[in-house]
Amino acid sequence: MNKQAIATLLLVLVGFAGYAQNSTKNHHPKPVERTVFGVWMMESETAPDGKTTPSIYTQYTRCKIYDSDSTYYTVQLHAVGDDMMIIAHEKGRYRLNDSLYMERDRVMPFEWVNDSTFITDFMGYKERMVRSTTMTEERKQEIRDLVNKYPNDGDAPVKHFVLSTTERQLKKQNMIFFYIIIGMAVVAVAVSVYIYKLRQWKREIERKLADIEEEHALRPMVVADAMKQVENEFFGSEYYLALRRHIEAGDNIRPEEWKELDRRLKVVFPRFSSSLYGLFNLSPTEYQLCMLLKIRSTPSEIALVLKKDKSTISSIRRRLYKKVFDKDGSGKDWDEFILSL
Repeated sequence: MNKQAIATLLLVLVGFAGYAQNSTKNHHPKPVERTVFGVWMMESETAPDGKTTPSIYTQYTRCKIYDSDSTYYTVQLHAVGDDMMIIAHEKGRYRLNDSLYMERDRVMPFEWVNDSTFITDFMGYKERMVRSTTMTEERKQEIRDLVNKYPNDGDAPVKHFVLSTTERQLKKQNMIFFYIIIGMAVVAVAVSVYIYKLRQWKREIERKLADIEEEHALRPMVVADAMKQVENEFFGSEYYLALRRHIEAGDNIRPEEWKELDRRLKVVFPRFSSSLYGLFNLSPTEYQLCMLLKIRSTPSEIALVLKKDKSTISSIRRRLYKKVFDKDGSGKDWDEFILSL
C-alpha cells in the first residue's frame, strides 16, 4: 500500500473515530466550524529540541493561500519597503479534519489555537500559521498566477519576482498618461482637419460669391431688363399683394404656402435659392427668413410671421452674414446681400 493510500485511510479512520465519539456525547454543544480558506503567514517554527525561530528561512516568510476548492499555493515573501519579492513554491491539494492535515504524501497532526491561528506538526517541526486579512484580491491572484506559471520544482533555478504596489500604480498612471497623449493627438489631428476643411469651405464660398458678382457684372443689358420686368410683374401681381396683406396681418403661413412662395421665387429669381444653398446649408427657419427678406418684408413683419422676437430676427441675420462672409456685419448688411441675389 503506497503512502497516498495510507494517508487517506488514516483520515477516514480519524474521521470515523471522531464521529463515534460525538455520537456518544450528544449533550455537548456542536463546536464552531472553522475554515482555513484565505491567506496564512507562518509566524514561527518550533524545532524538535524546543527552540523556536521566526522562520526556518532567515529572510523570508512562508505564505499559503488556501482556496475553497481544496487547492493551496505556497510562496516565500520578502518585504522590501513598499514592494514585496516573491519566490514561487508549489500548488497542490490539501485535506483537513479536526486533528489531521494532509498535503501531497504528508499527513500531519493539526491543532486549532483559535479562529486565526493553527499549528501543524511535521516530523517534530511545529509551524504556527496566523491568518492574514490585509492581502488584496489583486495581490492573491497575482501570486496564484506566478505559482501556476513558475513552480519551484527543485531542479530549475529559483525565480524571484517583485510584487510592487508602487510599480502597479506607476504603470496605471503611465497608461492613463499614454491615453491622454493619444487623446490629445487625436483631438489635435481632428482640429487640424477641421481647420483645413474650414479654410477649404471659406475659399469655396469666396469663389461662389465672386461667381455671383461676375454673373451680375457680365449679365447683358437685355437679360437684365427682362429679369427686371419679371420682377416688377411679380411685385405687382395679385398673389404678391394678397401675400403682403397676409404678412402685414401677422397671420401664420401654412407649409403649402411656404412651398408656393419658394416655387414662385425660383421663377422670378432663378439664382436665389441655388446661390444660398450653394454657400451653406440653411435651416428651414433661416431659409424662410431669407424668402421674406427677398419679398421686401421688414424685420418687424418677419418677427410676427415666424413668431419670434425682433431681437432674435436681428441676431439670425447677423449670424448668417458672419457665416458667409467670415466677418462681423449688421442685419442690414445681410438684407442687402439677399436683395442682390
